[in-house]
Amino acid sequence: MAKFLNGFMVKEAHPNSPDFIKCKVSINIPSITEAFAEFDNEWINLDIKRSKEGKLYAQVDEWKPESSEEGEASGDDVPF
Repeated sequence: MAKFLNGFMVKEAHPNSPDFIKCKVSINIPSITEAFAEFDNEWINLDIKRSKEGKLYAQVDEWKPESSEEGEASGDDVPF
């Protein structure tokens, strides 16, 4: 299920903006503070996407690497 960050809005850059400005972000402090309380991580990653209607939006990236002990090398496995 997609998660969105309340209080975080992404807009197209103004047409007269320099080329290096790609988009504008607006943050509502009270709303974003409340939204942050839902997360127990130190970081929140966002993907900026474009809807089918052409508008920009931000979606929380919840990808986490799989933790497995198989990928860990012991001293005996080192090739040198």
